[in-house]
Amino acid sequence: MIERIGLRWRLVGLLAAVLVIVALPYVVTRSSSEDALDSRDWVTHTAEIKASVYQLDGILRSSEAAMYARIAGAPDGAELDERAMAPRKLVPGIIAGLREMTRDNAKQLTRLGALESIASGRMALTDQALQRLVAGDRAGAFASMEDARKLFPVRGPIDEVLAEESKLLAARRADATTLASNNRIVLLVAALAQLALLGIVVVVSERQIAIRLAAESRVADAVKRSQLIVQAVREPIAMLDRHLRTLLVNTAFAELYGFDPESDQHAPLDRIGDGAWGDTALLQRLSDVIARDRELWDYELTQRTADGIDRFVVINARRIEQPDSADPALLLTVSDITARALVEQKVNELNRQLEGKVEQISDVNRELEAFSYSVSHDLRAPLRHISGFAGKLEMELGEKADERARHYIDVISSSSRRMAQLIDDLLVFSRLGRGALRLQPVDMQSLVEEARALVETDAQDRHIDWKITPMPIVIGDENMLRTVWQNLLGNAVKYTSHRESARIEVGLDRTPTGDYQFSVRDNGAGFDMKYAGKLFGVFQRLHRASEFPGNGIGLANVRRIISRHGGRTWAEGEIDRGATFHFSLPASDVPGSRTGDT
Repeated sequence: MIERIGLRWRLVGLLAAVLVIVALPYVVTRSSSEDALDSRDWVTHTAEIKASVYQLDGILRSSEAAMYARIAGAPDGAELDERAMAPRKLVPGIIAGLREMTRDNAKQLTRLGALESIASGRMALTDQALQRLVAGDRAGAFASMEDARKLFPVRGPIDEVLAEESKLLAARRADATTLASNNRIVLLVAALAQLALLGIVVVVSERQIAIRLAAESRVADAVKRSQLIVQAVREPIAMLDRHLRTLLVNTAFAELYGFDPESDQHAPLDRIGDGAWGDTALLQRLSDVIARDRELWDYELTQRTADGIDRFVVINARRIEQPDSADPALLLTVSDITARALVEQKVNELNRQLEGKVEQISDVNRELEAFSYSVSHDLRAPLRHISGFAGKLEMELGEKADERARHYIDVISSSSRRMAQLIDDLLVFSRLGRGALRLQPVDMQSLVEEARALVETDAQDRHIDWKITPMPIVIGDENMLRTVWQNLLGNAVKYTSHRESARIEVGLDRTPTGDYQFSVRDNGAGFDMKYAGKLFGVFQRLHRASEFPGNGIGLANVRRIISRHGGRTWAEGEIDRGATFHFSLPASDVPGSRTGDT
């Protein structure tokens, strides 16, 4: 009990000594350091003020010299003019900075006020001299500069400001010297306190050794607990020596590979598990890990374990230092990934099936290419013959042809032209489905304006009231989206042709998910909503060609283009009350994605 009390008092004395050696010098040193930093800052502050004053003096003198050079006949130049007018740009800022730096010194503020007045007077007379010089009055300009020099002398005020700052600088340097001397005294006191602490440490060292031995005992207990944890982990773990012989294995490793900790202790790794560790490449990699301090990450291997099952495992290894030996050891862990490997096999099989589907699609695309070639060449030739021979027949008959014959010839010619246009439209529709998308930022505002200008050329004698909402920038194929706007705006102009005053609105909304939703609204012929499903089909029309011309493929092209961009299309309408066509596009975070009003 007495020893414990003595130890306690020694510890109290040690803590008190530490407090004296650490806390007190820290407080004093910190205070001295702060004072030293303050002194340094004040010295720097004074230097900055003097530099600004010298800069002000230099600018005014440079301006005066430039003006005298101009008056003396120096050639006109931007450099001299810039130097002459520099005070007008720079002096107010310098004066403002000096006022801020000397706001705690009333006398200096007064001197700066006088200096500012002098600078303003000199700048005013410099401006007057420049004006007279421009007017050709060199004598008047010289007189103005002489007035500036005599009426507003700047050297005296500047010397007063500099003298005051020099006096302050000397005082502050003296303060800094005193603080440095105080810091040396504080360091001497700290050194003496350290010597006292060293004596206390020597006295209590014997007791501290006993405390350390007790701590080592606790560490040993912690090591034992760690070993118990390693044994309880279900992931196989083994520690090997530099010759890849076992030093320690956990229960999971022993169960998986049929390892007997008593009879197989220090057994070579390649003899464990009936050849499960016989992979030559793996053994070489493990030897490199322990010999060259490399790490083995996720080495995949198929092993037959003690239960006779082939398992896919991942092996990791790294070198570790042993606390009781100079020789390094190898820590090896095994992860069973059999289930994951089976899943990967299934994914690979699905990928092979997908590649087969892709090949089938490629064959279909090639067949479509052949079909397009046939349509483009084989079907056009008969049409050219029909149209050509209809023209020849008309020329052959000449005046002999009666009204019925002419009608028949017109029907043949117009039908062949219509058939050729249908073939062209069908080829366009086919290409839209096969061509690769060239994605890039697209300014929808420009596309709308371009499509509007194009369709208005076909309706020059009509009055159309346009209302276009500002459009964003999206990511898409510019040529395809241009086709979308030309078809939608062209339809709006076409189906409002019977209106005395047509109204067409191009709108934009955002969906809750952030997608863009565009719309084109008109007050034209409209349509019956029960036939809305036919609008976007190929060659589907809800009006007679005699009322509104067209082939019925434009909206099909629109749907195909928007679908390829990941959007959708739909329409709303009412007979004789107009229609609204909508399409959506995924949002894109493009800088500057909004344009101005139209």
